[in-house]
Amino acid sequence: PLSNNEKVEELRDDLITTSSENAKGTASAHVLRWGTPDDYTIAPSNDVIIGADIVASLYDPIALAQTLYDLSGPTTKIYISSKSRLDRPHELFWEEMERLFHRVEKVFNIFSDDNGKGKSWSRLRNTSVFFIVAEGKKQKA
Repeated sequence: PLSNNEKVEELRDDLITTSSENAKGTASAHVLRWGTPDDYTIAPSNDVIIGADIVASLYDPIALAQTLYDLSGPTTKIYISSKSRLDRPHELFWEEMERLFHRVEKVFNIFSDDNGKGKSWSRLRNTSVFFIVAEGKKQKA
């Protein structure tokens, strides 16, 4: 398997390859250690933060939520894919996100069609997968 640094280098190469002169924004890839402000203090706030499976194994849920807060601006939207888990670290992450952001919700990968049958809106058919959507960074007290 690739190390975090190798994965980031691969993402950077992909970003450079797929960028065009007509791009209407920028994207970047970095190793991000939760709760380590040196990794992100020079970065401006982001318009969108996307994370996939970053909450799969939460070793410090408060640091992750605080890092997302620090990377956010007043209009940042955060999208994190996750899988239903019933353990205390994930509960702590959720509670901290609710403390830091005005809107935090779970958007599930399933909806009812016109016939009342469960349907998935993505190619991923796993109904235990959902997205955490957060926005509205609260001001620190």
